Amino acid sequence: MIDVELDMGVVWGNSDFGQSEVEKAVDAAVRFAGLAGLAEYPSPVEVSIKLTDNAEVQALNREWRDKDKPTNVLSFPMLEEDALEQLRHPELVSGSYFLSDAEKIKTLKQVQGDGQEMEMLLGDIILAYETCAAEAKEKNIPVAHHATHLVIHGMLHLLGHDHIEDDEAELMEALEVKALASIGLNNPYND
Repeated sequence: MIDVELDMGVVWGNSDFGQSEVEKAVDAAVRFAGLAGLAEYPSPVEVSIKLTDNAEVQALNREWRDKDKPTNVLSFPMLEEDALEQLRHPELVSGSYFLSDAEKIKTLKQVQGDGQEMEMLLGDIILAYETCAAEAKEKNIPVAHHATHLVIHGMLHLLGHDHIEDDEAELMEALEVKALASIGLNNPYND
């Protein structure tokens, strides 16, 4: 399980979206992300999620992406590609397919250093309430459902997925749809 550090801004206070919903979205994304090694990671794994307003997201978007406008979700991954690759294929970390579970965990600890509670920080996800609420209204769905989709989308970015190329976008959307379905939510891409 992933530890979720949630910072919930005042503007989200009257929504039906909080810690429990965020944790369900994070867990659903992780189940479908294709990172088998994440379940075996020997130390705590954490993601930081901030539920805030358009003004803060616009400032972050301007500073980090040179886009001076709010957006629904921003993701800031912390893991390098080699770390993600090790989590995708933990059996390959030491070059052997024949490792026991204990050996895999020991090898993962060696890759990180001494393995003494080295917390893995996946990254940060930030949602803008006003944009999220407007998009939910346009789709005629509850804000909580749309926010769940955006957290899953953000988590998939943190876990190495993207949608720049068409094939990547198709894969990422398929993962989002599966993750949403696993928690009882509809496909957001059906119009």
